[in-house]
Amino acid sequence: MPHLRSPIVATAKPPRPRSSIACGRISHPRTNNSPDFWDDRFPGLIPEAAIDAARRQADRLLIERSLTPDTASGRRIRSPQRESIMTRSVQNRHLVLPFTLAVLGGWLVLCLAWYGWLEGVVDSAASGRGGVDALVDLIEQRRSVDPAWEAPEHALWVGRTVMTRLGLLWLLLVAGVTGFNHRQSLIRGVKAYFTEPDAPLNLAILRITTFGALLLIPAGREEFLIHAALPETLLFPPSGIGPLLTSLIPEPFTARLILIVWIAATAMAMLGLLTRPATIVSSLLTLIVLGIPQLHGKVNHAHHLVWFAILLASAPCGDVLSLDGWIRRGRTAPRPDPRYGLPLRIAWLLLGMVYLFPGVWKLWTGGLDWIFSDHLRNQIWHQWTTHANWTPVLDPTGHPWLLRLGGLGVITFELSFILLMLSRPTRFLALILGLLFHLANLLTLNIGFISLMAIYPCLVDWPRLLSRLGVRSMRVGIPRGVGPPTRGSLVPVTIAGAVLLVGNGWYGIRGDNYGWPFACYPKFGYPIREPIRTVVEFEFVASDGGVERESFATGRGPLRTARWIGTVKRVLKMPPGPRRDEALLTLAEIATGTQPRTGVARFFSSEYSTRPEDRGAPPLRTRTISEVMLRTGAASDT
Repeated sequence: MPHLRSPIVATAKPPRPRSSIACGRISHPRTNNSPDFWDDRFPGLIPEAAIDAARRQADRLLIERSLTPDTASGRRIRSPQRESIMTRSVQNRHLVLPFTLAVLGGWLVLCLAWYGWLEGVVDSAASGRGGVDALVDLIEQRRSVDPAWEAPEHALWVGRTVMTRLGLLWLLLVAGVTGFNHRQSLIRGVKAYFTEPDAPLNLAILRITTFGALLLIPAGREEFLIHAALPETLLFPPSGIGPLLTSLIPEPFTARLILIVWIAATAMAMLGLLTRPATIVSSLLTLIVLGIPQLHGKVNHAHHLVWFAILLASAPCGDVLSLDGWIRRGRTAPRPDPRYGLPLRIAWLLLGMVYLFPGVWKLWTGGLDWIFSDHLRNQIWHQWTTHANWTPVLDPTGHPWLLRLGGLGVITFELSFILLMLSRPTRFLALILGLLFHLANLLTLNIGFISLMAIYPCLVDWPRLLSRLGVRSMRVGIPRGVGPPTRGSLVPVTIAGAVLLVGNGWYGIRGDNYGWPFACYPKFGYPIREPIRTVVEFEFVASDGGVERESFATGRGPLRTARWIGTVKRVLKMPPGPRRDEALLTLAEIATGTQPRTGVARFFSSEYSTRPEDRGAPPLRTRTISEVMLRTGAASDT
């Protein structure tokens, strides 16, 4: 019987069309480790280019198929839509446009209500021309308590401020309704923001700038030793852990030991040597070293350094740009990870809170008059009188239009800074605007906030920037590393970040700028209506008839001007009595450098004009605060 071949074997297969990228098994003499493998597999293209070309070809095929009817069903095939910048911008337009129209519409209604009707009603009631009985009674009641209500302009300012507050509440209401209506997208956006990976180099930059700034600010050096030695009569502990710190004030020798340990731990944290224990020790001691100088009437706002130090102590901030990393030679930088991204994003939001709440409180307490009145000019003049030997570099007080524009710019910058923290390009814009803002304050008011500007480098994506400049280093992750993943948990930094965000949010909503380690940063909220400053003066009449007079206008003794003025204000707020007299005598002793033994000590409250042309002029008004007979210890208050 003849041998029959199988028809399947005997039938020749049609040739398969060649594909631009052969994805099947091929016979090739070289292996994947061969240097010429990719050149033979994808001739003329590097692997990334070949993959991109294949994706573009697939997209074109999908578009063509979307316009071609399906031969089986007669229906058109819809191509899957890929998420793109255009799609996202269209969604943003559908979200932003209704929100903007709703906010502007509400503000327009408030403006029409005030300038079309309510302004005349308030002016009539304040000027004694009658009007709404309840409003007239309210103004009369206020006048019996505060003489400032005697001027009708004061009532009009209060009315404008109330309308501004209604505008802020309307903005908050529209934002809340919009967020609720788009809550799913909002939740996804918040989750994506906090879980986005970031490079270890960016977190290392925050570590270096934070602990470096701690070593440079005066509160971390001589101020700690000075305030630890001040008498208890000048203790005015802030809220928060202030009362606890009053029981932790060390003796001079112990204070020096604490300062030495703190400097060593902070320097180790900055250099990245034993980073985790160094950052923990530095953070705990910073609460004491920077906290003790806050106990005597004036809180200097360097709180952000404490917040960031606590964040860094709970995060892997020493993986690169550190002595720990240098000791581990040969290791490439870890890959981007949420363990680096989460503390950075919490730090950005805390930085935004530094500006947000002062901006809100400026409008809440001063209304639009904070911008469109002479307040900013009077504020600048007032600030100049607190410096005995300083001349401003910039003087905008002679240009009202420039002051109005500057006031509007300040409010806009402070309210929008936290929004600029949400994307990489806007963070870089915030850095530029922030530097210009603080530079203008430094040249005009001698208010620098250098420790705040020192943190600004954390707003830059350094691997991205340096790689574009041609810098390469696998040890620090330029470009972004592809090394091993970092170790550790997100729980510590999550807990620390939640406490910091909630604590600062609570203090910011209350407008409490006298707290430690949480506080609302300086508001400068209430408008200064008149260019007048109240100064405490001290006069000592000795038993032989000699008279010695001192002004508490600027810093005295070891206390800097800001600390001194804050302490004096706190003493003045004390109720009359022996405790206030003792505190006033302590101020006099600090101011003169000696303790008067016999005679009479008198304290006055004097009002001076802050106009530059009135420098050196006598006080406008003077009243006696207290008179202390030092021989008998008896005191009479007037």
